[in-house]
Amino acid sequence: MNAKRGNRGAGAALLAVAIAAFLIYAYFLLGTDYSTVIIQFTVLGAVGVLLAVLGWIGYTMLTAPKEDATPL
Repeated sequence: MNAKRGNRGAGAALLAVAIAAFLIYAYFLLGTDYSTVIIQFTVLGAVGVLLAVLGWIGYTMLTAPKEDATPL
């Protein structure tokens, strides 16, 4: 039972952090003069994550053991 309560607490904390991060992001994007810089960093991060996933997939395909081509 305590494990479930711990998971709920962690889930609530993650939810609160996500909402706070969104509000801070929205404030800096819409309420300050740093909107261009914020957009640039957002796009840079998004492209970086996309390319990291693409590289991870390529590395996994490269290092995967070769499958046997024997018919059933």
